[in-house]
Amino acid sequence: MSKYLTFLICSLLLISCISEKEKQQLADKEPLMYEPSEMALLMRQMYEYNNLVKTQIVKKDSLLVFPDEFLGIHTAVLTDPSERDVEFDSLAKLFIEQQKATFSSQADSAQYHFNNSVNTCIECHKTRCVGPLPKIKKLLIK
Repeated sequence: MSKYLTFLICSLLLISCISEKEKQQLADKEPLMYEPSEMALLMRQMYEYNNLVKTQIVKKDSLLVFPDEFLGIHTAVLTDPSERDVEFDSLAKLFIEQQKATFSSQADSAQYHFNNSVNTCIECHKTRCVGPLPKIKKLLIK
């Protein structure tokens, strides 16, 4: 008998052993849905926008404008509010400065400022919320 078939039979036996009351309790439970924080949503937006900006820099196209929504990095609610500390605030400030410089600089220095802003993200994510690091590193222009 295959392992899958054995697993299926055992599962059916276990389910049949659960009382009707227990089955109803399981059915009544609401599944917990993940709701991203304001900061998580903002950072996803920043990533998507900067992915477009990267393409523009590589193609030497004229850049979009700096989105004022990015200034929300200073006030957006973090997934873990205790992570908003002096280091976070200073890196957020540096990120905004480098992003603004990317959009206001000459074409030959846009890549420099863009990579600096991405490196600021990497630096911050090394100590908190490390999950997106591989994705963020792909933004760097080599």
